[in-house]
Amino acid sequence: MKCSHRREDCGIVIRFDGELGHHEAAQCVEYLEKTMILYATEPIYLDLSGLTFMDSSGIAVVLGAQRSILGAGQSFTVVGTPPAAMRVFQASGMVRRIPFLSELPRLPEREQEEEPCTAQSTR
Repeated sequence: MKCSHRREDCGIVIRFDGELGHHEAAQCVEYLEKTMILYATEPIYLDLSGLTFMDSSGIAVVLGAQRSILGAGQSFTVVGTPPAAMRVFQASGMVRRIPFLSELPRLPEREQEEEPCTAQSTR
């Protein structure tokens, strides 16, 4: 299991790559907790698009992360869940408790700033 994070316009994206089973769960929980503390005021997005396997331990990891992150006053969303993992979440009823998105939200493009004044000084 590889855990990583990056800053995006929408918030902090934590990504899991590989298998998320019983043996990897503790590593994932530890990484989530450290990242949540490091970015205590940012919205957190958990990107699962790199998962190749997930069992019920993954449900526990995601549910625990949601509790901790919401308890700290941050927002939490799961993005990019592969079909096999989504079936696990659907079977468990987690899709009613946790927000899932197919991809990261895109913020509206900022309007272009006005051109700076090009007038020259008369000195």
